[in-house]
Amino acid sequence: MGNGSEVSNSELEFRATVGIVGGGPAGLMTAMELGRKGVSCVVFEQEAGEPWLPKANSSTTRTMEHYRRHGIAEQIRDVGLAEDHPQDVAYFTRYGTGYELARLKGQSRKEARTWAGVKNDEWPTPEPVSRSNQLFIEPVLRRTALSHQSVEVRLGHRVIEVDANQDHVCILVEDLHCGHVETFKFAYLVGCDGARSSVRKGLGIKHEGVFNEERHFMGGQMLATRLHAPGFYDIVQGERAWQYLAMNHERRSIMGALDGKGLFTFHTQLPPGAEANEDWVRHSLALTVGCELPHKIVAMAKWTAGMTLVAEKFQFERVFLVGDSAHLFTPTGGLGYNTSIEDAVNVGWKLAAVCNGWGGTGLLSNYESERRPIAVQNTRFARSLADNLGTLDLSPRLEEVSEAGERLREELGRRLLHHAKIEFNTQGIQLGVQYCSSSIVDMDDSSPPPDDPHTYVPTATPGCRAPHLWLNQDQSIFDKFGLEFTLLQFNRDKDPRPILKAAQLTGVPISLVQVDNEEAREIYATDLVLVRPDQHIAWRSDSSPPDPEALVRKIAGHL
Repeated sequence: MGNGSEVSNSELEFRATVGIVGGGPAGLMTAMELGRKGVSCVVFEQEAGEPWLPKANSSTTRTMEHYRRHGIAEQIRDVGLAEDHPQDVAYFTRYGTGYELARLKGQSRKEARTWAGVKNDEWPTPEPVSRSNQLFIEPVLRRTALSHQSVEVRLGHRVIEVDANQDHVCILVEDLHCGHVETFKFAYLVGCDGARSSVRKGLGIKHEGVFNEERHFMGGQMLATRLHAPGFYDIVQGERAWQYLAMNHERRSIMGALDGKGLFTFHTQLPPGAEANEDWVRHSLALTVGCELPHKIVAMAKWTAGMTLVAEKFQFERVFLVGDSAHLFTPTGGLGYNTSIEDAVNVGWKLAAVCNGWGGTGLLSNYESERRPIAVQNTRFARSLADNLGTLDLSPRLEEVSEAGERLREELGRRLLHHAKIEFNTQGIQLGVQYCSSSIVDMDDSSPPPDDPHTYVPTATPGCRAPHLWLNQDQSIFDKFGLEFTLLQFNRDKDPRPILKAAQLTGVPISLVQVDNEEAREIYATDLVLVRPDQHIAWRSDSSPPDPEALVRKIAGHL
């Protein structure tokens, strides 16, 4: 590795089974997946303290379903905005002195909790979207990861070199508190270290796609500011919202409510030559609010919009790329963080299976083939949303007190409301992820529903997410699933023992759940269904397979 150590890599002792570079949501979720199954891992995070700048601002229904698996969905839902704070998306010419153009209604936390036990054909999930910022989510994820004895988190540690081969992975780590440099050896490494990933760069893996598209908004250099401005609520037009967008010919911006008390994240675009400083923030606030807004800046950081990038490979030897290290989004639609969570779940259960001795290497080689197509699909969708919003030409006449101005506002309002529905009503993207061509899925003769970002059709076609339904007021069928594979038996006349015996012979953990529910049997459409640890269907049939051991070996990555 060129670290000057007199001890060779092969002579080093393993620090843990898995090393995780990056302690954001993707890294912490990976640690949670490993930790709850007893796999030892160490998380290295360069930042020394709590997150200081707001990032992702919305957890999709699917992300919340994963948090439900870990027993923390309510903790996530409890942070951020008050229970009764509206979670609307509202568009204005100027927040204070202008016109409200459009508003997409959203549920408050209090309203979201009324979903329990209620059938919802539009959003068939036990967990509606949660509008909590990453600023508040990360501490919950870190506490949850550290609740597992096998998880260690090292803050203020920077990975500066990676050396991977077929047998192990070594990393060179600098302790930023004291400057000490140390080599760590792991069986596997997961790179969750973001857009400038040292892991990805160290492996020589390049991005593919569009790097820097320029737009009027959401394209090029952006400035994110965390600010305290409680007076905003006295100035802003109309009811409160979760996200406010200003659209006028002078400046565009986004104001995201963080706590409902005066803490916001403010995003605006930096034109070429503009300096990212307090004067720019003050001027941009004045142009988008319509008057001077008293405020205190807590933190500022530049970031780049206009990226549609996916790594050419998600795996090299024993190293896996997860989250922003594998794909970079323009953040319209909130898909970056949520895609990262699903990456972490996917690689996490597979690594845990292999490390615990029952999973085959076919699980690991399958990570890229399942997740990379989803990254390509989601980055392209986010790009289309950025085009819809960022390429709008806004006339100075938009704010005229005239019939012409009113017509322009009505036309833009209709267009923005349509955009909001496209951006946020994404049932297909959130719930319709399909792994139907995966080598560890045993397909039947059914076909998955069309892959539509805005339409979700519940189906138990192998490769698709298991359908949700309420078994009683408080219990989703998801709550019955086991820690590893689950065999659902909908007909007690159909014998599950051949599969369970094959599982015992091969060492693959499969728990049996008997479901006496006619609606569930109708949705799942067969008498026996095998569900993976990530809640996707691995196999289904009305009878035991002709070779149960071959089936179990296939879904566990041994064939």
